[in-house]
Amino acid sequence: MIGRVLYGIFVVAVMAIYPASAATTTSQAFVSGVTYQQGVVVWERLERRTVLPRSIVRYSTALRPGRSKILRHGRPGLLEVVVRSTQRDGGPVSSRIVSRTLVRIPTPRIVAQGIGNSPLVELEARGLIHMAAVMRGVMTMLATAYTAGSSGGSGWTAIGRRAGYGIVAVDPRIIPLGTRLYIPGYGMAIAGDTGGDIVGRRIDLGFDSLQGALDFGRRDVTVYQLK
Repeated sequence: MIGRVLYGIFVVAVMAIYPASAATTTSQAFVSGVTYQQGVVVWERLERRTVLPRSIVRYSTALRPGRSKILRHGRPGLLEVVVRSTQRDGGPVSSRIVSRTLVRIPTPRIVAQGIGNSPLVELEARGLIHMAAVMRGVMTMLATAYTAGSSGGSGWTAIGRRAGYGIVAVDPRIIPLGTRLYIPGYGMAIAGDTGGDIVGRRIDLGFDSLQGALDFGRRDVTVYQLK
């Protein structure tokens, strides 16, 4: 008789916790450790819950605006939760979580969103991006200006492109050659050349005309390294 009472109480308790309308495909539950003492039924259940991966957006100048590309699909994580429930004399069920264990860490989903070569300040002003989301690093550098004719070389840069606007000389120990840059007041650029005087936090900005280089002069600039 006592066994039937215990079984009946247990069934009522489980039905109270797991109504049919609450069934989901994102978790599994396993009931164990049922005890009965002085009118109190105590049991535990192990829930395995899916942890959805977060999405990371990386803005790319290599893709046209409006285009996107999945760089990594990501993978859900797995969380094991132990819930202990009690019920006294067929009354209301009281439950509490006694432990949480992250069995598998979720892997983020990474998506590249194209912004083309539009000036970043313009995009930021329109609310399309935040500067921090597209840059790998930022630093203040002392900038000078040059033209293909004033550089004293052949007019070809270290990366095999003609010197001119958008091609800047850097110290490759500070900024690797080929790095895409954004410099407020100058625009999009690529680290494409080196120079004997360009050491440390120095940068030489390419211009198409001597007058443009002279107008720029010598000043401190903020240099954003793009992802």
